[in-house]
Formats: sequence, structure tokens, C-alpha cells
Amino acid sequence: VIFRQNRILAGMDFSAVVTLTLLLTLLIGLVFSRIPVDVLMFGVMAALLVGGVLTPQEALVGFSNPGMITVGVLFVVVAGLKDTGGINWIVQSVLGKADTDKKALLKLMLPIVAMSAFLNNTPVVAMMIPAVRDWSKKIGVNVSKLMIPLSYASILGGVCTMIGTSTNLVVNGLYIQETGGSGFNLFEIALIGLPCAIAGVGFM
Repeated sequence: VIFRQNRILAGMDFSAVVTLTLLLTLLIGLVFSRIPVDVLMFGVMAALLVGGVLTPQEALVGFSNPGMITVGVLFVVVAGLKDTGGINWIVQSVLGKADTDKKALLKLMLPIVAMSAFLNNTPVVAMMIPAVRDWSKKIGVNVSKLMIPLSYASILGGVCTMIGTSTNLVVNGLYIQETGGSGFNLFEIALIGLPCAIAGVGFM
């Protein structure tokens, strides 16, 4: 096994070895250190840039992707909802009361699916975690039974529209870049995504 590994390493050029080493270092840092994720990611990118593995254009090309810009804008929208009291309104008026675990799951997942279809799912989950924690105490349901359904609901809602998840936006941006076309419309994937969302909520 060691001999075969040495042959593989011998066949790699300097850039490949540096990249694999940095990726392994990044993984270890993400798992075992308390260094912020953005610092680790930018550190690896800077190391690849300084080491000559990436050109400045290659290192920064992702920041010009329309999908990533849209994700950034959606984070601003979600922050606005939080600062204007929209989250408290959701907890009090939309989630309301639930006397069983199943009712709690249904009341939680349906609005999250709807929100995630039109807001990026990552900030939606980040925004709703404290709200769900408070809501679980009010209704007497263990919060551990609600956090994974919260995440799943945001994913299921995200597959209903093109702006629901950053993955859709990035793929759409790459499609436009490669084909020169106009890209997909907002509800292009809803025909498949909406039944998947309904089935997923029903299963949960």
C-alpha cells in the first residue's frame, strides 16, 4: 500500500501536492480548531494564490458569480426581517401553539418550506434557530426533535425555486457562463421540487 501511495505521489506535480496538503490542513482546522470558518477558507485561498497554484483571476472568479451575489443580497433581506421583528411575528402568529410532536413538526416545517423557497435556506436556518429554541420551550417539545426538521424543511423549500438555495444559483450562473443563454426562470424546477417538498414534509 505504501509503495502504491508513493507511486501516486510521485506522479503528482507540485501544485497537486500543495493543494492536497492545504485541503487536509483545512479539514483538520475545521474539525479541531476554533478559528472562524471564513478565516480558514480565505487563508487556504491566499496560500494557493501566494504559492502560485492559482492565478488572481482563478482565485477570485467565484466572487463574480451572479449566484453568489444573489446569496449575499438574500442575507441582507433576512437580516432585515430579523431586525424589524419579523421573526418574533412568525413565532407568535405563524407557529403558535402545538400540543403534540406531529403538530409541532407540521407547524414548523410548512412556513419554513415557504420561506426557503424565496429566501436562501442557509440564512433562514440561522435566523430561525433561536426562534425555534424559544418556541420549543413554550410548547413543551424537546428542541432536539425540531432542529433537524428545521434544516430539512429549509432544504425542501430550497429546491422549489431557483433562488431557494445557493446551489441552484451557482449552477444557474455556470450555465449562463457556459452557454451564453438567459438561464433558468424562477419556477423552472418547481415541477419536480414542489412534489419532493410535499413528500418530504409528509415523511417527516
